[in-house]
Amino acid sequence: MPPLVRYARLYVIQAWYAWRSLFGWANPFSYFTSKFGFTFFSMLMFIFLGRFVGLNDPVYIVIGNILLIPAANCLSGISMTVGNERAFGAMSYLLGSPAPRTVIFFGRGLFHILDSFLTVAVGLLVAVSIFGLRFSGMNFPLALLAVLITAFTTSGLGYITGSVSLVNRDGWMITSTLSLSLYILVGANFPVSALPEWVQPVSYALPMTRGIMAARAALDGAGFGEVAGLLAGEVAVGLVYIAVGYWLFRWLERKSLVNGMLDSV
Repeated sequence: MPPLVRYARLYVIQAWYAWRSLFGWANPFSYFTSKFGFTFFSMLMFIFLGRFVGLNDPVYIVIGNILLIPAANCLSGISMTVGNERAFGAMSYLLGSPAPRTVIFFGRGLFHILDSFLTVAVGLLVAVSIFGLRFSGMNFPLALLAVLITAFTTSGLGYITGSVSLVNRDGWMITSTLSLSLYILVGANFPVSALPEWVQPVSYALPMTRGIMAARAALDGAGFGEVAGLLAGEVAVGLVYIAVGYWLFRWLERKSLVNGMLDSV
């Protein structure tokens, strides 16, 4: 078997089992509840808050919260997948295997990215039917491309927080805090321009911000040329976070060879 085919096969297979290990307990009801439940109730909360301040059109908030689904799938999901390897005692076996580290590490995100993309696509279709939005003015394929790119770039946050959770017992608290902060920082419930000026650079330094802006523009009928800059910026930011996450994981692996910190549960 050619090496490239062997690595691709290993990547897909171990990615599938890593994803199944996180949702192996779930039946269809609990799975879909975990995907849409928190998003639905957080959406209601922000809709009522918007009405309190005079925002009577909920579409901006509804679309924003649907586009935030990668925060749960790619950020929290990947973080839990990576962090649980140590918690359940599987990390030593992974580090002792001859499989390439790149394949093992990035395989933890593959099905979370695809799952996130499909969940957002379904959520957008539901929002279109419930709120009476019209497809005629939308560039739906471009919006889905923006969603896929956003899911990919958000995985970088998951890789970083997952690596941190390998050596920090409060890793889930860090992941949850970061995930919830995205509801404020990335323009999901109100424009980034509404934030204080000193916070706005933080927003543009995060994944999702440009992706959400591009998806909104596509849903308003924008063409590829109008959002190409936003998508390119989103990819660039995401690649930086993914690279940092991988570097952090490899650094922790090298440290573990000295002090064994990844072997203890």
